[in-house]
Amino acid sequence: MNAQMQSGTALKILHIIPRFIGGGPERSLLAFVAQERVVGTANRHAVVILDVPVSLHMLVAARKLGVELVIRPERDALTRLIEETDIVQIHFWNHPAMATLLRTLAFPPARVVVWSHVLGIHAPQVLTEDVVLFGDRLVVTSRRTLGSAGARHARQHDIPIHYVPGVADMSRLDGFVPRQHDGICVGYIGVVNETKMHPRFAEMSAAIRAPEIRFVVCGGGGGEAHLRSRFSALGMADRVAIRGVIENIREALEKFDIFGYPLADDTYATSEKALQEAMWVGVPPVVFPHGGLRDLVENERTGLVVTTEQGYSDAIERLAHDTGLRCRLGEEARRFARAEFEPARWSRVSNELLRAMMDEPPRTREPCPGAGDSAAANFVRSLGDQAGPFATALTEPVEASRRRAAANEQIAAASRLLANGEGGVAHYCNAFPDDPDLRFWASLISEAAARRRAAHQETRSPSGPV
Repeated sequence: MNAQMQSGTALKILHIIPRFIGGGPERSLLAFVAQERVVGTANRHAVVILDVPVSLHMLVAARKLGVELVIRPERDALTRLIEETDIVQIHFWNHPAMATLLRTLAFPPARVVVWSHVLGIHAPQVLTEDVVLFGDRLVVTSRRTLGSAGARHARQHDIPIHYVPGVADMSRLDGFVPRQHDGICVGYIGVVNETKMHPRFAEMSAAIRAPEIRFVVCGGGGGEAHLRSRFSALGMADRVAIRGVIENIREALEKFDIFGYPLADDTYATSEKALQEAMWVGVPPVVFPHGGLRDLVENERTGLVVTTEQGYSDAIERLAHDTGLRCRLGEEARRFARAEFEPARWSRVSNELLRAMMDEPPRTREPCPGAGDSAAANFVRSLGDQAGPFATALTEPVEASRRRAAANEQIAAASRLLANGEGGVAHYCNAFPDDPDLRFWASLISEAAARRRAAHQETRSPSGPV
């Protein structure tokens, strides 16, 4: 066994992450470091951030933990950092900056673990073969990811796979005490936009007629004003509070009776820290079985799992009117969360995994394929086996007009997540604005969305169809 592992000598770990604005992966990274500090592990952590902006709050939190942040380093500087580290941890999700780095930087000898923060089975967040083969080991944050194409390739190439959920900093919840408040409060904490939330979040809430039930939405994501407008149009303005980004989640959770967390059906969510936090303090959740959530909530035991819009509204009303059920599900949710998501447990697992890698020699590796290809071609490559119409539109000859036209129609109808989410068409088009194919696909989607909005306005007009 390696002497470093035997002695417990501190490891030098270099994290490479697409951004640092306060999302789940960034918070999880710092939560692991914080837990190391609690138990006295002296690993040294540096974080390379590939894209800006960087959240001031996250920057301060990292510095308090002694984590060095390196923002958008030059390639020579990044190469030196890799040479000087023991283990490189690639925090993966589909992001143009991460894709570009993996395709253009020839790593010096290194030990590399690919840590997937996405489910990896839906476009645009696909765990591809190229990414998996870049690492010496693969870590997934949802057991469902074990069924992804990337995980299958890892097994075929004898790359070890480990399950380590992203964890939350549960110290943020210390001192939690439920607070008295009027009525029944259904709370949501998380990303607020239509790429994450269920597209009919407002409508499902409005279907809940009981006047004593009110709703609180906490979080940012750019969709706050639109959501507020939708609630207002539904006559719900006096029953909904949209608070934006909050840092004191304990204070919010103390006034929640129910955690209403309906996500879009193509969500790439894995171990969802907001859901963990609500369950940790015994707030019973209502969710759809989308993404990794199906493994986090057991119907009628630790929460309610629904499959239809009406089912969601009914579940909220059921919990609101049954105090005993709320207490029973909340207590079971708390027990489950404290067993499954105990930060100390997973910190030990993570540290053991990293130390075991020290028995493996560093190796060189070639960049992922695609360095000389167009941005559109690399966007298609990033979608792996989910590229579908984008691959057809890019590769079919012009004379195959029927097939290209059909592909373009499918692209125009892309989901909100694929169109506008992280790693989607708009994200890549903004990163590579000179690529004609990306611009064309973005225009197809934009024009289709404009037509849908116009049709919706027409149906709502008094002079339009009834």
